[in-house]
Amino acid sequence: LIKLAEAKGIDVPVNKVFIIDEINRGNISKIFGELITLIEDSKRIGANEEMRTRLPYSGEPFGVPNNVYLLGTMNTADRSIALIDTALRRRFKFVEMQPKPDLLKVTVEGVNLNEMLTAMNKKIEVLYDREHTIGHSFFMGLTNDSKIEDLAEVFKQDIIPLLKEYFYDEYERIAEILSDDLNSKSETNFIIRQD
Repeated sequence: LIKLAEAKGIDVPVNKVFIIDEINRGNISKIFGELITLIEDSKRIGANEEMRTRLPYSGEPFGVPNNVYLLGTMNTADRSIALIDTALRRRFKFVEMQPKPDLLKVTVEGVNLNEMLTAMNKKIEVLYDREHTIGHSFFMGLTNDSKIEDLAEVFKQDIIPLLKEYFYDEYERIAEILSDDLNSKSETNFIIRQD
């Protein structure tokens, strides 16, 4: 359709996307300012209730076109989500993105990452809640050629610190999630066991 329109001399606006990572951690009034009203669908350029504001330095009128999309990411496990401004909540659609273990089609020295993450997240849902499940992205850098030490490094650097934060250093719960036992009090007990 775009090529057909362009062939007839019709200008087709190119979509633009702005991504604001961890939007819930920012100062919403400083991030958006007067844009908070202008980003509403009904207030955009060409809409029924089109609005514009004057830019403070140039004095030129400014509005938001309808081909501009704003994506804000946030971690629902983060308690600061409760502090999101009501005005912002009204202007965004919230789409939940749950972990997708099926994207992990990798086996690291006999460890099927899909099955491992699925099992861990089922336990987290029971012991905590589904908003604290572990995302598949932690493991996306691993391949079938990765070594068990590479997987251990992911646990050491990312997964265990996250679980410690979730469970406030309750090692029994962390051990349940990792299907480990606490016979050894070693710092690396969850990662590798030495006989």
